[in-house]
Amino acid sequence: MTTSFSSVAQSQLYADHQLKADSLNNLLIKSSTPKERLSILSDLVWEIHYSDTAQEYYMEAIELAKSLGNSNLAAQNINRLGVYYRNKNLQEEALVHYQEALELSQAAQLDIQIGHSLNNIGQIYFYRDLFEESLEYYKNAESYFLKANDQDGLGYNYTGMAVVLGELGRYLEAIQVINRAIEIRDSLGNGRQLVVSKFNRANLLMDMGDFESAEIDMVNLLNFGLENDLVRALNALEKLVELKLKQGDTNAAVSYAETAIQLHKERPNSESMIPIFQQMSQLYFQKGDQEKYQYYNELFQEERNILNVEKTKNHLSAITIKKQKEEIETLSREKDLIEKNKKTQRYLAIAMLVIMAGLIYFLFTYYHFLKKEKEKNEILIQQKKQIEEQALELEESNRVKDKIFSIISHDLRGPLHSLIGLVQLVNEDNLSKEDFKEYIPQVANSLGENEQLLENLLIWSRNQMKGMKVNRTKVNIHDLVEKNIRLLNQTNLYKGQTIINQVPENLLVYSDRDMLDIVIRNLLTNALKYTRNGDGIAFDIKEDLDKHIFSVRDEGIGIKEEFMKNLFSNKFFTSPGTQQEKGTGLGLLLSKELINMNRGEIWAESISGQGSAFSFSIPKV
Repeated sequence: MTTSFSSVAQSQLYADHQLKADSLNNLLIKSSTPKERLSILSDLVWEIHYSDTAQEYYMEAIELAKSLGNSNLAAQNINRLGVYYRNKNLQEEALVHYQEALELSQAAQLDIQIGHSLNNIGQIYFYRDLFEESLEYYKNAESYFLKANDQDGLGYNYTGMAVVLGELGRYLEAIQVINRAIEIRDSLGNGRQLVVSKFNRANLLMDMGDFESAEIDMVNLLNFGLENDLVRALNALEKLVELKLKQGDTNAAVSYAETAIQLHKERPNSESMIPIFQQMSQLYFQKGDQEKYQYYNELFQEERNILNVEKTKNHLSAITIKKQKEEIETLSREKDLIEKNKKTQRYLAIAMLVIMAGLIYFLFTYYHFLKKEKEKNEILIQQKKQIEEQALELEESNRVKDKIFSIISHDLRGPLHSLIGLVQLVNEDNLSKEDFKEYIPQVANSLGENEQLLENLLIWSRNQMKGMKVNRTKVNIHDLVEKNIRLLNQTNLYKGQTIINQVPENLLVYSDRDMLDIVIRNLLTNALKYTRNGDGIAFDIKEDLDKHIFSVRDEGIGIKEEFMKNLFSNKFFTSPGTQQEKGTGLGLLLSKELINMNRGEIWAESISGQGSAFSFSIPKV
């Protein structure tokens, strides 16, 4: 019943918000003077602050305020435009605007706008984990708000400063500061901001171990959120679940989690649901309830995927916004250039009436001017092309980075968390020795798989940082293959396959021994993963005119044709093995890089259902 009422209340809130924006837009259309337009525009843009059209209105308001000499509204709108970019996760762009607003405010001695600019800069430093520098900016901002007796500004200042003090471990100071923010916002009657300050206090109290006091503020935010903003309600439920688990009240934690799931259906908020699902899955894992652990773990993975998609959309949106800003600035420059050209043409016309000699001189000057402008435009076109190429490279680099972080956080941490959970259950006498022995092979297998993954990851990372050098020596390939066969026969990947080493015992190649060792182990591991009991695997060699060609051939399940193009790529392509073994695709990518560093090539051939052959070449000289 409460949830239903909250939906109605919030729908009305959004309707009122839209109605006010429409009303201001109508007034803007009817405005007759620049001063009147600036006033209406400044109010309108704050109402549509989160829309994609806000940027264009902000730019107009800033230019209009500057042309009218209204430094206060210019600084205010520059600060708010910075907030707009910050919400789009363009922190560098936001910081540039905050600093511009600060300089403008200081020149005009606008204490309130100076305070807001310093506050905003402090927040950016907080996001970058530069807490001491952030605190210095908040303290400086406080002095200006006190000087101007701006209570609303102090409310924002103390709320932000308290969070910074908490991160520095200065909890008593943080509580004193946040209480001042609460007193101010209570006296101003700002209910929405008041519950935000109380919620920040709740987080500080929970970190200090005062769970009862923290719960009061969290419940206040929950009730406010149910009436006005479901995102705030989900924020509160996230912390209430954490608090109840710390208190050991699992029933209350489960109840809050179930409430969050219901609200999440009305107003999705993955950022709050991910920690809730993660905590609940850990709770039921520790209890040994596999069914509920599986249920919450699947929800956790689902929401994490949704959040990754949202982050990608936000990233693309941020690129679009940045391009729009550049286009606006380009249009402004072009307009200025047109005006300059018009003035030049007028001067030339006057010169033509004065003397014919002047005509020739000015025509000659004008010709060179246009030539330089053309050269400048060509340079700008080249620079734009370079920037676009760099943006594509950065996007690809970020994708690879995100994948590597995903491998580290999921594939490497998962087995360790399972082992930690088992140890906790044994310590708490919630798991018998017999049950523990049943889990041990599963955890051991996962840890074993991660050993090679970790080795590949470390080698690949060092190679990306240009930390690997090729050390060519004479290498006995037969011995390397034999060593890796013995090693892999003792792992869980071995399922009774027949592995044959067909490389001559006396064959020597001139290459880096350690790099070839890694490549051979990765290719044999790959073959074992995708073969079954009784399948054959052969490591053979074929001589060419100027190179040795080595191949790992298997009688396994093969690779589908549409998947072949993704092998050896930085898309980290992989698929489950014959016993659902996991992979990341990093081994093949690393193998390609190492073979290339040894002046060779690597490739694959396969027919789905009929086995595969992975081959690489090593030059003879």
